[in-house]
Amino acid sequence: MLRGGPIVMRDKLCFIRFPALLLIIYFVGKLTVGALGGSYELGLQLFAMVPLTIHLCLAWGAVSRALRGDGLKDALLTGLLIAVVAQLLIFVGTVGSYLIGVETAFNNSMAIVREMRTVSFGEAVGVRAFGIFANGIIGAIAALIGWTLGGLVPGPRKETAESPSNVTS
Repeated sequence: MLRGGPIVMRDKLCFIRFPALLLIIYFVGKLTVGALGGSYELGLQLFAMVPLTIHLCLAWGAVSRALRGDGLKDALLTGLLIAVVAQLLIFVGTVGSYLIGVETAFNNSMAIVREMRTVSFGEAVGVRAFGIFANGIIGAIAALIGWTLGGLVPGPRKETAESPSNVTS
């Protein structure tokens, strides 16, 4: 077992709560746009989950180094987890859309195979399952880049005699 095992994983899952919440908000937003009759393109413009995921992995990789003092492995795990959360939401959205039989941004062929054609349930599940793996790696790499840039993130502000919190009226 890894050093720390479940405790380390619980800490990482707590650390990515904010990115996970943002991803869930985007997931619900994308479903809502589709349910209200909005186009795939509109849902993509308003709630693009993959670019959000990359940004979150970059930022949380930097934050993990700058504010938590995490090492490289911790940053990689952080990016991997954020990306897997995003891809699991996309997977669930795709499977759910097929099972319910409703057209959403998640089962739109442009989202799955980047062309307009009929995509079978099996093909969609295969593409989305591969996406969990591939985008997990991309998320880890993005977090690595973020961790490398983490030195640019300012640390906590130190209180001084001139700090606004110490100034009296």
